[in-house]
Amino acid sequence: MPHEYNYMKNFFSIVLVALGTTILFGQNKFNGFYEPYIKLDYDVSKNFSQEFILEERTIWYDDESFKFDVKQIDLAHFSKLKLSDKNTVAVGIQYRVRENFDKDKENELRFTEEYTYTTKPKATEFEHRVRAEQRIASSETSHRFRYNFAVNRSFKGTEIKKGNAYIIGDLETLLTVAKTSKPEYEQRIGAGVGFAVSDLMKIELVAEYRLSDFTQNLVHELYFVTGLKISL
Repeated sequence: MPHEYNYMKNFFSIVLVALGTTILFGQNKFNGFYEPYIKLDYDVSKNFSQEFILEERTIWYDDESFKFDVKQIDLAHFSKLKLSDKNTVAVGIQYRVRENFDKDKENELRFTEEYTYTTKPKATEFEHRVRAEQRIASSETSHRFRYNFAVNRSFKGTEIKKGNAYIIGDLETLLTVAKTSKPEYEQRIGAGVGFAVSDLMKIELVAEYRLSDFTQNLVHELYFVTGLKISL
């Protein structure tokens, strides 16, 4: 097993223990969410592809009580250009519907620019992704910058094929800046499993923990994410 994989496994374990300690002993606000999504990938040519995403967010715990309320629905589209086996660039547009579910929230239009660098020593795939986002709402426009490091590995063999399960892990740091507010920092860590139903379809189940705005108004958030990925 590569030394890099062992290092990341130990790193994720340490971070998870630290986050668990924070949950048990911290006095900050805690929210829980469920987020299902459907993602459709379509290869237009060898190096160019389109991606369509439909996502919904439901809150199941709000600081002091359990509840099940839909918070938002997202529609997104990405156009991706593969520069080489390791390098990919993409642009995207996303619309977030909030006002229908919460009168105090605003709908949002989002533009995204993305660069991804992927390596695969032996059976483990490592992905570095950088994103810049322009988030436009009626009261404010903010800019968010994101760095994500992700790992996935098949439980059997070196490739994720039909009938194979695989492990997923990711770590993401985010910074949001706007003229009318102070910079907001967020940290996310996720781990889960996926299963290749067929050569064209995968399902994934991920638990993600977020430290939202941790330098000013810290909120602990736990997300359960289920995904259906279809590739054409």
